[in-house]
Formats: sequence, structure tokens, C-alpha cells
Amino acid sequence: MKRLVILSGAGMSAESGIRTFRDMNGLWEEYDVMEVASIEAWHKNPELLLRFYNDRRVQMLASQPNMGHLLLAELEKSFEVHIITQNVDDLHERAGSTKVLHLHGELTKARSSVDPTLITILENPVMKPGEQCAKGSPLRPHIVWFGEEVPQMDNAIAIVESADILCVIGTSLNVYPAAGLLNYAPKNISIYLIDPNPPEKLPKQIQVIAEKAGSGVEKLIQRIRDVTK
Repeated sequence: MKRLVILSGAGMSAESGIRTFRDMNGLWEEYDVMEVASIEAWHKNPELLLRFYNDRRVQMLASQPNMGHLLLAELEKSFEVHIITQNVDDLHERAGSTKVLHLHGELTKARSSVDPTLITILENPVMKPGEQCAKGSPLRPHIVWFGEEVPQMDNAIAIVESADILCVIGTSLNVYPAAGLLNYAPKNISIYLIDPNPPEKLPKQIQVIAEKAGSGVEKLIQRIRDVTK
């Protein structure tokens, strides 16, 4: 069975109504990124960060997987599908995908602010100030902020290195870490980019599907089934 590796970003979940930071009317217009997505902000104003991620969690729970998410899950019948996502929502999992690696953390989880290996699944979507882990240290959102290492990067590299087919969905090839991961793809494999507004200059081996996530995954399925018959 061929191994299909997906790199997904904010555009993947935009069709489910989850607002992105960089789009028009996105979250950047309401918040300074360093106030809600940096380790310094957590030390300075943890209540603001808890409120911000509580809002993101409530929004996530009110959203549903879109056609793109569902089609990727269906592909597990024909391919060994591994999803590496920059998204912190759980829409891939709710759609039925079984191999999902979150580079930037997960809204559904919290972790100790002292020991990052102490991770807990949130039963309540609203985190309250002062909540503690089992060992007594304060809980924080299980999110990788600016100024922090990406702990899953080595695992993501290993997955990309083993790909037979690679597809980037909903994330710019100018944005890291997705752009950097492409450097680890095996030579001569098929690489696709699903993006309604793709960059003008791309490496020749990248095949562009200029569509949004849902319709783009439909076209991807046709292409990869044609070449893998």
C-alpha cells in the first residue's frame, strides 16, 4: 500500500468556519500575536491566554469536519495516510483519520507548565486560572508558542522521508515548518500543492491544484488513483 503524506495548515480548516490568523478579518486583526502565542505572554498574562484558547476551543467544538477532512479519512481505504498538521483543532480526527501528528499542539489537551511531558485531555472546554496537573503544577494550553521548540519535528521529518506521495494543503510553501519539511521528501516522488492562490514560483516537481481544500482533495484523489493504478 502506497504511503500518502499530507501536510495541512489553516486553509484546511477554514472551510469548516475556523478563522485563520493571516486571512482578511483574521485573528491577527484582533490580537498582537506575541500577546496570545508566545511563552513570554503566558508568563505576563496567563488569564488572557486561557481566555483566548478557551474561545478557540469553543469555536472548534461548534465546527464540523469539511469535505476535505472527510475525503482524506476515506483515502485510508486505499493508501497508508499520514497527516502532519499545523492546525491545533481536532477536525482530522473527528473526520476519521487515524494517523495525525500535530506540530503545534492540540486544543483538546493541556499540559504541565513545569513538565511538558505531563499532558492531559481536557474534559471541560473552558480552562480556568489555577487549574493544576496531577503533580500540582499549573496547567497551560498544550500549544507550541513562538519561542518554543517544535517537539514533534523529528517525527514529522521521519514520516516525510518515508512518503511515496506528498501533498500540501492549506499552508503556504513560504511558511515553516511545512516548507522545511519538503526538503526531506524522497527524490522523484509526486508532490502536490492544493491552494486557491498558489505562489507564482514553485519547484518544477510540485503539481498545483488551484482549489480550496474540499474540491482540491477531490481532484487529488483522481490524480493519485490514476498514477497508482
